[in-house]
Amino acid sequence: MNKGIIILGIMLIFLSCAKQETVVLKVGHVGHDHHSALYVACLEGERFKNDYGIYLKEIKKENLYGLYDGNKKIAEVELYKSGGGSEMPTLMSQGHFEIGFGGVAAVLFFVDKQAPMKIISPLHSKGDMLVVKPDLKINNWDDFVQWVKKNPKQVRIGYKDPVAVAKIIFESALKEEGIFYTENPADKKTKIILINMKGEKNLVPGIQNKIIDCYISNNPWCAVAEEKGVGKCVCELSDLPPHIWKDHPCCCIAANDSAIKYKKQAITKFLELITIATKYINEQPEIGYNAASKWIGTSYEVEKKSMQTSKYSVEPTRDWKEAVYMWCAKMNEMGEFKGILKDKKPEEMDKYIFDLTMIEAAIQNVAKRKK
Repeated sequence: MNKGIIILGIMLIFLSCAKQETVVLKVGHVGHDHHSALYVACLEGERFKNDYGIYLKEIKKENLYGLYDGNKKIAEVELYKSGGGSEMPTLMSQGHFEIGFGGVAAVLFFVDKQAPMKIISPLHSKGDMLVVKPDLKINNWDDFVQWVKKNPKQVRIGYKDPVAVAKIIFESALKEEGIFYTENPADKKTKIILINMKGEKNLVPGIQNKIIDCYISNNPWCAVAEEKGVGKCVCELSDLPPHIWKDHPCCCIAANDSAIKYKKQAITKFLELITIATKYINEQPEIGYNAASKWIGTSYEVEKKSMQTSKYSVEPTRDWKEAVYMWCAKMNEMGEFKGILKDKKPEEMDKYIFDLTMIEAAIQNVAKRKK
């Protein structure tokens, strides 16, 4: 056989194998500033490369990136944008992507249903607000409660998704205040009617067009309403009764069981990027404001106002885990759990909820990287 043909064949086999060995991480996000660490990692590749030697290199803007450690390509990162609330874990459970940035409550809701996924890292806390029409004489939660109780008309409150963090906190606060609410449009007598606006981007137009009187949501949609002059933020939901929500975990990073099993090393490298990005956001916040503004399309001023209502951290501290257990207890009390998390004690839930080994390794690796 011709020697050249043999060599060519060997080279083709080698190239084919090399191509097959490229790990692909499919990552879903919601497209708001609670996920700003992802946008910083995508947009600040040169900064990451110079400071830490690990970085993302853009292949296709906002869609495909190479993950490099030094000169070695570790993986390709494919990005997918989804809706908030239950949409992210729904799509992840259906196999559209394998790593998801989204709400803790929504992920817990799906874990309870035995969806094959776990929380692999903290990401973000707080950042949820109550927004009212600007002409209302409401400046805080107590004002809002009194206005609702005295209002002869039914108050229309918009929310983005049935298992959104903001909705669960708000419903809990209404119960503490003895205010009844409904989601039944035929019920005209109950003080508050909650209206599913089917996504956060419909909230600002909803209050602008007088479909709703107020809304509860994560930022930046609250800061956007103020910039447009159609709403004002009157309180942070983390301050509401029964006063158990201080620094409440809002968003996390989750992954499906298959990715955790077969792509653990690449996911750990990816989490190193998120760890570094979070450090930038906390130590040089203007980097975060710029990245979120460019990625989402909001103004720098909106992001500055919005991101200051949030806390960004990937540290899986004991306090953070206790706060997740608090979420579980509250969701169980509200009847949201009907499956494997129902009536479980914290020590019984860990194996279903968490795999924190990758973020713990990532944090240690980043500490060794700083030049």
